[in-house]
Amino acid sequence: MSELPEKPLMEHVYDLLETIRSILLTIVAFMLALLFLPTPHLLPEQYVPLTFYLMDQIRGIVLTYEDNFVLQPLAKTLGVNSSSVILISHGWFDSLTAAVITSALVGIVVLSPVVAYFIYRFIEPGLYPHEKRVVKRYLVAILLLFVSGVVYGLYVVMPLTFLIALWLAQLGGAAPLFSIQDFYQNIFLGSVAVGVFFMFPIFVLTLSKIGVISYETLRSNWRYVFFLTVALLVVLTPDPTPTSALALGLPFLGLYFLSMWLIKEKREKNK
Repeated sequence: MSELPEKPLMEHVYDLLETIRSILLTIVAFMLALLFLPTPHLLPEQYVPLTFYLMDQIRGIVLTYEDNFVLQPLAKTLGVNSSSVILISHGWFDSLTAAVITSALVGIVVLSPVVAYFIYRFIEPGLYPHEKRVVKRYLVAILLLFVSGVVYGLYVVMPLTFLIALWLAQLGGAAPLFSIQDFYQNIFLGSVAVGVFFMFPIFVLTLSKIGVISYETLRSNWRYVFFLTVALLVVLTPDPTPTSALALGLPFLGLYFLSMWLIKEKREKNK
């Protein structure tokens, strides 16, 4: 491979800024398309922007416990009825804000491969052929873990968290009226946070590669790490009960053992 001339520092900065600009423009364009393009199957009888149709679908995922085989038994035991929930708008444009938040969530997930491509295109000129293969594998793994985490957060963690919130509201005798902006904002933050949380094996692999941790350390301390993680999740999750923390803690245990296996496999290949 022929040596490429080293770029000046400011040229690297310009390339980085251009990459960030391209990513932001792509996401914004996608969000605008969702906000204005109609839902095809509702035409020509009714014009409903795609975002509002997706909001309705997400609301069904989070609130319809009767169709959720994981949460249905718990909802029945707690006596929670999602049909009584009403989303209200405190301000004139709260629904629009909720639509923008939903567009951002969908855009981040759908466009994650495009974002990964822009990132790879930025760093690719400085990589050797063997490094390119490694980076591609890492990017694919990050995408799969992140999207899996967002889906798990949307279908399990957020419905479970809202189920507990609704149960506590009913115990207190409060009418189940929730802000539409807060509802979709919490779904956005929670789902993206779970997506980032699922990227734990990549973080561990990186630490292993630079020699900070080893397979033996992970194997001997997994119980302590698991219980400390669950304790931390109990503090950080909005659900005051340990339910949501366990919903995240159990996948974390699987991700932890996945990290151990990946480190062991990598070490065996390097022998």
